Amino acid sequence: MTPFLQQLHYSLLQDASDANLRQWGAHIVQQNLAIADLITLIHAEKKVATRFSWMLGGIVERAPELVRPVIPYLFTHRKEIVIQNFERSLAKFFALAGIPEEIEGEAVEALFQWLMDPKVLLSTRIFAMAALDRYCRQQPDLRHELRIVLGRIVLENGGSLEKKARAILTRK
Repeated sequence: MTPFLQQLHYSLLQDASDANLRQWGAHIVQQNLAIADLITLIHAEKKVATRFSWMLGGIVERAPELVRPVIPYLFTHRKEIVIQNFERSLAKFFALAGIPEEIEGEAVEALFQWLMDPKVLLSTRIFAMAALDRYCRQQPDLRHELRIVLGRIVLENGGSLEKKARAILTRK
């Protein structure tokens, strides 16, 4: 483990504050560090892995191009990652950084499953909807299937999920 990685690991272990996560995220973005060199932290103890995931969530908001290269790894190893509701992080990464081509089919299928499952967290479903909307703008042949699912959501749900679905449906 490099000294930088050790320092980041220790800091994430000791301090869960938003300020700490933002500070590390800003440093990584400013230095244009490769997330792939840090990705082992996703398999660290649960506290560190969770906080690392939260930090990636902040980074993807500011510099999606830094997170995009590790998305295939995170998606492929998602069942080994012991973070509660990690699907939410993945859906957010897909929504903000796009779906990498090498995992496209399986990722789109997972996003549709998360979107349609009423047991999945609302935030995960909203990020899945946003990711699929973004994807369908680039791959219009899937737009019809998304419209069918969104129509069902409008009929069966209320609140922010229905509102987001209506906004996407009226835009297309």
